[in-house]
Amino acid sequence: MNDVIDFRFRPVGSQSWTRDTTFHYLERMFLEPCPSFQQQSAELMFREMDAAGIAIGVIGVPGPTNIRGLDPKGQASVDPLVAEHPDRFIGFGSVEPSDVPAAAREIRSMAEAGIKGVTIDPSTATIRRQFHDRALYPLYEEARAGGLLVTTTQSCLLGPYMDDCRPEYVDHVATDFPDLTIVIQHGGWPYVRETIGLLYKQPNVFTVPGQYLHYDFPGSGDYVHSLKRHGAEQILFGSVYPNCGPLTDLREIVSSWNLPASIERAYLYDNAARVLGL
Repeated sequence: MNDVIDFRFRPVGSQSWTRDTTFHYLERMFLEPCPSFQQQSAELMFREMDAAGIAIGVIGVPGPTNIRGLDPKGQASVDPLVAEHPDRFIGFGSVEPSDVPAAAREIRSMAEAGIKGVTIDPSTATIRRQFHDRALYPLYEEARAGGLLVTTTQSCLLGPYMDDCRPEYVDHVATDFPDLTIVIQHGGWPYVRETIGLLYKQPNVFTVPGQYLHYDFPGSGDYVHSLKRHGAEQILFGSVYPNCGPLTDLREIVSSWNLPASIERAYLYDNAARVLGL
């Protein structure tokens, strides 16, 4: 198939991790970087996307943060890319949620501008909170009212502490805002089974495991098992470009799972299309 939606894509010209940090984690995963990232070539990146059948990349960058290794350029780097390539990219907004009233106003403006989603990562903000902190509830209410999905990153790499990525925090918000769509980036790793249990409980929660599914991290088999069973409609494909090997290799990895054709398509396209309202 050649209409794949990549739900975690940071194209050449945008940035979340510093370049050195990207190379560091590629080395730890025993991966060679994509040539387009090495050369910082947008033209080559599009060729790599086409070769892997990736039609759309969803760009979501964190809000401003001083956490180690992260240096996001933010929405200012995303908007021109989406404007220049509206058929290839969907851009989310992001907020620094320390000042809740100001962040709520930003979310309202995003909704008025037709942006589909907003990244809220409170554990890396200047005023560190966890996702279920009730001080943040005005942000979730604003997103719900404006029809924006909320995406948050939960894995041991975000932090600063391991317990910041516990998926039960999302459970609190999903319970209190059943009409709010929440997407957990990085799959809640290493809390894999807790994340899968959350999907089973909450139909308004989705996850993008990314590299933790594709590259044989502990628990990757649980994600695949969930894809074949009760998580088939709630797990989304994300390459995590540029923190990945060649994009065509990812398609081969997905093929190696021998998923039923309908489930493979759900993982690569249908689930994301439904979440994005395409």
